[in-house]
Amino acid sequence: WAIYGEGKIAESESQIYTGWQLIDEIPHEARLERYGLDFGYKIDPTVIEAVYKYNGGIIIDEVAYQKGLSNKSIADIFSNLERALVIADSAEPKSIDEVASYGVSIIGATKGQGSVNQGIGFVQNQKISVTKRSIKTIKAYRNFLWTTDKDGKIINVPDDSIHEWSNPMDAIRYAV
Repeated sequence: WAIYGEGKIAESESQIYTGWQLIDEIPHEARLERYGLDFGYKIDPTVIEAVYKYNGGIIIDEVAYQKGLSNKSIADIFSNLERALVIADSAEPKSIDEVASYGVSIIGATKGQGSVNQGIGFVQNQKISVTKRSIKTIKAYRNFLWTTDKDGKIINVPDDSIHEWSNPMDAIRYAV
């Protein structure tokens, strides 16, 4: 009933993010803050997540989740969206420069030792809603788990055995 009747998202003990709420759409009063971008191409999808501020919390809206996007195609997506700063995976400086050359306001995410867990902790401390149309993001939310050791103990290292689940979560982390 909680999942199908009340629209809540299923959660597990080893799930990294919990407590997210599903919403039908972005309220008119919500303010777009920025976009998160996780580059992909052949194996991984490119993921773009819009991050809105609303009522003391954050709303996540999946903009793109697609393989095979060139940097020009990524820039074209942004040209059709409301303008806001894009925070992208800083491991792709050449791609960031190219997307910027098409007029997109884009910078690389600040990374360093411990930044993944630090960023996860920051996202965990937010009140987050996600639009129902964000299908891949919701699936990633449900499956983005902490690693479990051989004794079944949860350790604070994201389980990247199925890398697909980290793509939307990385884009969200960069933006938030």
